[in-house]
Amino acid sequence: MSDITNADVIKSWGGASREQAEQHGDEGDFARQFLLNPVLFRLAGEVAGKHILDAGCGQGYLCRLLAKKGAHVTGVEPAEGWFRYALEREQAEPSGIIYRQEDLSALQGLTNSFDCVISNMVFMDIPDYQSAIRNCIAALKPGGSFIFSITHPCFEEGASEWTKKGYVEVHEYSQEFAHTSSFGYWFHRPLSTYLNLVIRAGCTIQEMIEPRLNEEIVQRYGEQHARNVHVPQYVVVHASK
Repeated sequence: MSDITNADVIKSWGGASREQAEQHGDEGDFARQFLLNPVLFRLAGEVAGKHILDAGCGQGYLCRLLAKKGAHVTGVEPAEGWFRYALEREQAEPSGIIYRQEDLSALQGLTNSFDCVISNMVFMDIPDYQSAIRNCIAALKPGGSFIFSITHPCFEEGASEWTKKGYVEVHEYSQEFAHTSSFGYWFHRPLSTYLNLVIRAGCTIQEMIEPRLNEEIVQRYGEQHARNVHVPQYVVVHASK
């Protein structure tokens, strides 16, 4: 698909400043607060006492939310700026979170260790997503839950296009290709690519959710979010090992 490597992507994300990490806040950005977090926590169920891996944890907001609910959390993040912020927050506000600075595609030593692995908005950002997904599944105990979210690949255009046109266009769905993004790249792959990989790696798909906003949220926070009432911007998959 391209010559972009995981090392290239990690390097591009690694330059994030403390200010950029802080912009995500303690509950994540708008999409995470209102679209993704509610789904992730519903699918994870009661997390108290569970061992949970946050795979590609970024600045650690989800790790901290899970720890507050009583989970034993390990966060893995390869990019220096985001990892450093997460580690500093844990040192300042200890909650028992273990952080590891590692590339998910090369993750080792965690086989059969976790009741639940959550990877929130990660796999579409890395070239070697196949190894990353296999390693996440390998880290699960038998019967464990694998929950991941990605940008919805069926609809290429962003929320701003909906605001301008009232619809989004699909130009090329079936091919795999890369876009530049704020940090690094975003890799388009058909949804079936992810689902079939998860199945072949030994999991059973339990549920797939396309989160949507209600009109009340749009009225409160602005029409720039209206797309998420009509056309899903994200997809969340829950599988069991």
